[in-house]
Amino acid sequence: MGCFAKGCLILIAFFIILGIAFIGGTYVAVRYLKSEYFPTTGVQLPANVATETEQQTARARWTEFENVARARKPARVEFTADELNALIASKPKLRGKAHVSIDNNIAQLRLSARLNDVRWLRGRYVNAECAIQSAPSKDPRDARITRIVVNGRQLGDEVLRWQYRSWSLRYYLTEWMDENDLKTFEIADNKIILETKGSGE
Repeated sequence: MGCFAKGCLILIAFFIILGIAFIGGTYVAVRYLKSEYFPTTGVQLPANVATETEQQTARARWTEFENVARARKPARVEFTADELNALIASKPKLRGKAHVSIDNNIAQLRLSARLNDVRWLRGRYVNAECAIQSAPSKDPRDARITRIVVNGRQLGDEVLRWQYRSWSLRYYLTEWMDENDLKTFEIADNKIILETKGSGE
């Protein structure tokens, strides 16, 4: 067997070993992440007591706000925590998975959702919470999201800038603000108040 053939065999063997090591390492890393960071149980959220009528009313108000906002016309909407929870309950994909409370003009968002749509995390949960404060200027981009806890681990607000390719939570929020022509975001009198620019007029 010539030197060239031997070199090819060595190279092929090297890539096979490298592939096995990569697959094995990935498998171990995934198992570690699943066991250490994604629990098999969710967090019990406060029960939502909104009636069907309250849910429909909250959803109708939100739909009207979104429609007017996307038409680039002036719009304003206010929601108490109970009304926000009624809105959450009106959406089947969110019902029972999120809860909002507002105290001293600070909103607290709690989330507990099963990750059935992620193949390697099926049967696992993400349990998260954060505090939200509006900026003195009411500029939605300056709103503060703090006290971020995910599956029992405290995270800094830099998590909002973590990127997967071009996507980040901060990018998603900014895109939503632009899409809805949002002018102000305020938490006052224990209500969340949104107002659009009406830039289409």
